[in-house]
Amino acid sequence: METARSQPDRFTVLTIEARDLDTDAREQSVSNVVAPIDPGAQRAALAEAVGRLFPRARLRSFSNGAATFLDTQHLIVASYSELPQANRREPGDAPERQQTPLFAA
Repeated sequence: METARSQPDRFTVLTIEARDLDTDAREQSVSNVVAPIDPGAQRAALAEAVGRLFPRARLRSFSNGAATFLDTQHLIVASYSELPQANRREPGDAPERQQTPLFAA
């Protein structure tokens, strides 16, 4: 019987690095996790992991399995060492669809 998932769960490393904005002191947290396949779920999982360590941190940006956060004292970067196979794109791959321009030139 086939399951709905095409890949078995595969662990990857989640790294959370924080830099103190005043002293430049750095701290790092590393853990083994299963990265979600969906980018939206990745973003939520990164926000949850950072929120446990830095409750006041707010998401600033997210792309390709990495996110930046900012709180009153720290700049925080959280990232997966590897993304699930479904989310990987090789440089030069053609996008599935082209985005039309928002405004005419």
